[in-house]
Amino acid sequence: MKKALLLCVLLAQVALGWAQSVSINATGDLPDTKAMLDIASTTSGLLIPRMTTAQRDAITTPPVGLQVFNLSTNSVDVYRGNQWQALTLSPTTANLVSVSSLADLPTPVSGAITLDANKMYVFSGIVNISPNYLNLNGANLRGTDPSKDGVLSTVSGAVLRSVGVSVFMANMVVLPASGSTKAYDFADATGSQYCNLFSGCSVVEVGVPSLGVGVVSGFLAITIAQNYWNCQDGLKVTGNVGKFCSITNFIVGITAGAGIEFMPSLVINDIDLSNNYFIYPGQTGVKVNVGATIDRGRMTTNMFRGVGTFISGFDSYTPAWEMRQNSFIPNTRALCSAYMNSNLNATALTVVGTFYKIAGTTTTVKQQRFTSASTNRLTYTGKEGITGRVLIIIGAKAINAGNDFSIALAKNGVVIPNPNGSMASASNNQSFQITLATEVDLVPGDYIEAFIRTNNSSASTLVVEDLQFRVTD
Repeated sequence: MKKALLLCVLLAQVALGWAQSVSINATGDLPDTKAMLDIASTTSGLLIPRMTTAQRDAITTPPVGLQVFNLSTNSVDVYRGNQWQALTLSPTTANLVSVSSLADLPTPVSGAITLDANKMYVFSGIVNISPNYLNLNGANLRGTDPSKDGVLSTVSGAVLRSVGVSVFMANMVVLPASGSTKAYDFADATGSQYCNLFSGCSVVEVGVPSLGVGVVSGFLAITIAQNYWNCQDGLKVTGNVGKFCSITNFIVGITAGAGIEFMPSLVINDIDLSNNYFIYPGQTGVKVNVGATIDRGRMTTNMFRGVGTFISGFDSYTPAWEMRQNSFIPNTRALCSAYMNSNLNATALTVVGTFYKIAGTTTTVKQQRFTSASTNRLTYTGKEGITGRVLIIIGAKAINAGNDFSIALAKNGVVIPNPNGSMASASNNQSFQITLATEVDLVPGDYIEAFIRTNNSSASTLVVEDLQFRVTD
């Protein structure tokens, strides 16, 4: 009788479970009315079926939403209707600090907000930290929307500062909000750190002229890419720097300086300026101050519109620089042209078949990346090796009937005998001309000269009255 009664109770409970939500807990609490199954525990978890990938794939016609724990991949897999897909778990964000107000940052001490070097600070909206500044201290900064996320301050000096550590920023606008405020003051005297200002690191004035973008000093490498600056003055680079790279930056609003300026105390290995836009009336695009030491510089496809002085302190022919496809700036070339007319100096041709340097005083017409001595010598002064195209033309008069001469190019005092330029035998006092067009590889410091020889014993001297001597890359 008791067994029959118990069975009736169990059947009633099962029927009730079919009709309404089910609760599993140790407290007797009713289930949530919105849940078919409400499980509550503070000591246990939910263990769903566990199986390998092969076992999972052996399930025939799985329903949409079926879940298993995959022992092969240690992931929770869900059937999406046409395939199994692992649930993606977000990585830990313990090193991320969300910043939407001054209260989310460390407490200012004497105007300095010193960040945690182990954190990435993610800004949401424009955070006014006035009258303080951020000491980055090795921490990284980024926003999500580069036009709306960033920091504003009226501090005297730089809004963002850093000394002796690497800098990384992305999608962060800085608003220098007073006439004594600039955006950046980043320095590294060790020469081992990096300064990276990546996409969306804008500097924008908010109705009040400021000190501009600011200063970057030192660093093994400085990379500034895809940013927007709209302020009174641009970026100043100084100190001992390994490499400076500015690519695809949009620079407007300059009214009291240059878009990018290399300061007198700068010592740098490499400068690479590519695809930058300088758009403002007057002022200077790129300026190199006297005293700056630059080993290599390159400007490629930069655009200037309205700028008063495109480049200052250097040009397309400065030995350290290479220019290609910049608006309004000639491409770099290496060239030199020297000549002499009505020369009276005789060249001694002591040994038949031996080349001798043509005697006389030459005049230089133009020289770019070459220097030309007045003694028939062109010296290459560029930074990179080139293949020079050489043209030599001489004019003279035969001394005796049967005179026969050849001309050749000499590099660093050594004659290159072939190819050479030659003539047919001349009659007495006949005017003649010899031409040689050739090529020669040159590295910095190499020099070239024009030489001549007699091909028979009919002449021991010759006055080369006219000489045209040209080289170009």
